[in-house]
Amino acid sequence: MWNSFLRKGKFVTRRLVFAPSAIETLKTKGISLLVQNPSRVEAVSAFLWKCTMEASKKRHGYRRPSMLSHAVNLRRRTLPALPDNSIGNIIWMATAQCEMDTALDLPGLVAKASKGISKVNGEFTKRLLSNIGRDVICEFLQETCEFSSKDSIMYIGYTSWCKLGLYDIDFGWGKPIWVSSMGLSTSVFVNLIILMETSCGDGIEAWITLDEQEMAVLEGDPEILKFACFDLSPLDFNRADNGALYL
Repeated sequence: MWNSFLRKGKFVTRRLVFAPSAIETLKTKGISLLVQNPSRVEAVSAFLWKCTMEASKKRHGYRRPSMLSHAVNLRRRTLPALPDNSIGNIIWMATAQCEMDTALDLPGLVAKASKGISKVNGEFTKRLLSNIGRDVICEFLQETCEFSSKDSIMYIGYTSWCKLGLYDIDFGWGKPIWVSSMGLSTSVFVNLIILMETSCGDGIEAWITLDEQEMAVLEGDPEILKFACFDLSPLDFNRADNGALYL
């Protein structure tokens, strides 16, 4: 897993902006018997997982097994829930796996992502914080390492900053027009996606860091361009949120 996440190479970061109307379309396309009402984050995550796997296939010439991980905030999943202002990285990594022969259909990938995230529930956190917590951690690490030890595995990591109230922050000079991720121009991380809300609260901005050649494939993917816009100016977010930039 870490070989896919931390390695030498040329990596680039791009922003993808999803308008609310595009997200609703993805949610509808991702519906299945297993997940009848996907969340915004589940739909966008599964869609980007699908597109990055296809970009990797074009880059390398073959499909690779893939693992998705999502950083899950445990504050609201403990019993009882912890205060939102609890300090520290109180998170757990939810994971989903996709074998080389698995069909890359959106409903199936939504179901995999949703299943992985839903496992991090009150019962799980109860076990994690109990006297068998060490066993829970070891079991997770063993399962993760077994899959990620496969040759040429593609790992893609997500963290969602949606619903954190970042656009409500006011230091005395008004609320922000644009909140963004900050990082070095040459990131040490790769295969990382940060999901953030747009200023209206209903759109999603995805900060994606990929291998330079895989990103070039992604930027030319017509499927991506049906639902999102690359590097849209923050001043145009309202137009995107109103669907003005999408057919």
